[in-house]
Amino acid sequence: MSFYIVFVSLYTLVNTLLIARLYFALRDPSVAWPVRVGACLLAIAFSLAFVVSRGMTGNGPALTALTFIGTFWFSLVLHALLAWLLLEIFRLCNRRFGWLPIPPEQRARWRHRSCAGIAAVAALVSIAGWINTQYPVARTVELAAPAGMTPLRIVLLSDTHLGRLASPEFFARVVDVIAPLAPDIVLFAGDILEYDYDPADAEATAAILQRLKPRLGIWGVLGNHEHIDGRLEMNKALLRRIGIRILVDEWAEIESAPGEKILLIGRDDRSVARFQKRERKSLAAIMADIPGGERIRILLDHQPFQLGEAEAAGIYLQLSGHTHNGQIFPFNLLAAAIYENAHGYSARGATHYWVSSGAGTWGPRARTTGRAEIVAIDLAPQ
Repeated sequence: MSFYIVFVSLYTLVNTLLIARLYFALRDPSVAWPVRVGACLLAIAFSLAFVVSRGMTGNGPALTALTFIGTFWFSLVLHALLAWLLLEIFRLCNRRFGWLPIPPEQRARWRHRSCAGIAAVAALVSIAGWINTQYPVARTVELAAPAGMTPLRIVLLSDTHLGRLASPEFFARVVDVIAPLAPDIVLFAGDILEYDYDPADAEATAAILQRLKPRLGIWGVLGNHEHIDGRLEMNKALLRRIGIRILVDEWAEIESAPGEKILLIGRDDRSVARFQKRERKSLAAIMADIPGGERIRILLDHQPFQLGEAEAAGIYLQLSGHTHNGQIFPFNLLAAAIYENAHGYSARGATHYWVSSGAGTWGPRARTTGRAEIVAIDLAPQ
């Protein structure tokens, strides 16, 4: 709840600043006051759409449209704020160095032009960012497996955020990308469902997922968004109905080929301490009862914190998501500062890591820091 209050406060502050900027930019005798006031009232209505839609339940056409308006406006606001800040930096430098002299009688015209320019840039970037979310791409990674191991193809899917906008139709496009990859096993690295996922969509989602039929099954772990909305048990039941076996601080031994087994370990999300008021098990505690013998160890952990734990536990491959690679510039720079690995491949000793940017989005329905992705990881002996 505290995060939501902080988020709404910041969102309100940014919208207030931008709408005030719009009002004063249009404050000119050539602009009739009904136009100025009407534009600001429309902006206020759009700014409320995101918050209002999050407080409503159901997936009808009107609410879906309201949610889309809210998420698009969210993207518009972020990019308008960035464009405004860049313009203010230019204005201050221009005042100091006189790059572009503006006569006093033309200042009102330049205010109008700058306001229109900010709106146009924000709209174009938001539209391009929205189109970018609709078509995830497949990436292929090759890793050297232990000698003698039968080749194995893992498909990693993270942060789908299935819900009101990430509908079964969107999920079908995701599965269309996965199907030609012919995975042996499909792994979901958390944040599969969003708060507005409609339980009535579970059968349609399951039917889409069943088109894959990987021989070693479909597995996954919980993310913070499965915990955050207060319906954890329902989300776990929904994931089972969809056809995903969820590992919560537990492991499973999977026969990958005759005489060969892999060990799949799934951790509960670290947000469980915040939302469920309990601690998740340590990796050592989860693995305490693992039987002896050589097995390749694969770990699913939604948030890529404390990567050294996997190295110490002898994990061969850790798969994570959560970061979205920032999703919107410049948040990718913030993610890179927070996480040891915010996106892509890294290694520590004999342990390999892949952090996915995810197939879906949160908040603004836009991506400007790379593509939504599905990752095929080929394990083959060298």
